[in-house]
Amino acid sequence: MAQIMDQSQTGTSMTKQKGGFLITFSGIDGSGKSSQVVSLLQTFSTLHIPTVRAWAGNKPTFSYPFLALLRILGFTRRKRIQGLVFVQRDIRRNKVIAHLWPLILALDFVPKALVSVTIPIRRGRVVVCDRYVYDFIAELSQEGLLGPRGQAILLNLLPKPNLAFLMDVEVEVAWKRSLIPGRAREQPIYDLSGRRESYLQLGRRFGMIIIDGNKSATLNRSIISTRALEALETSGFNAG
Repeated sequence: MAQIMDQSQTGTSMTKQKGGFLITFSGIDGSGKSSQVVSLLQTFSTLHIPTVRAWAGNKPTFSYPFLALLRILGFTRRKRIQGLVFVQRDIRRNKVIAHLWPLILALDFVPKALVSVTIPIRRGRVVVCDRYVYDFIAELSQEGLLGPRGQAILLNLLPKPNLAFLMDVEVEVAWKRSLIPGRAREQPIYDLSGRRESYLQLGRRFGMIIIDGNKSATLNRSIISTRALEALETSGFNAG
């Protein structure tokens, strides 16, 4: 157990990718991840670097029956704020559900990550991933639902990024962005301040490149594209 904890804390337990090149973006909702992913993909396209876009966020598929049951039992509530529907879950008030929750979410997350990230990496592709295992860990760790052993298992299952960006943003800014009309999805509502701190801890632990999402999106695009191209060049990666 001590060995597992040490590995997960240093980040050395994550599997090394074979052949490909993985760039990930993590951060709280409203931090600007998706916009920067699109911008980086456009940069790669302009330079004729073939790239696969991946998304490893929460979207119920295999877990849908369980989530529907939680809603029926009253563990999930909808809350409308300024015309947008938010979802609030109170998992920890039931020990059995709290224990099962990471496994239920993993039913969707792990297959999705294996298909959209691991397979292209094994085929030697450049993959840019919007949300990754760090987001999964940040969510469950903040809520006290995922311990060191569970984190180590997840990290061992998936490729380690060559470059991991953490989009950090002030809570007030993220909240304003979440309230933009027209977002066609039910958004989770949670302690943004606590989640942000959880991300920052992970960022320091895994040596992620922390990008200040409060600054100009144009400036951040320049920083991210420069770091990504430098990393590709340094690695000697051959996109052809």
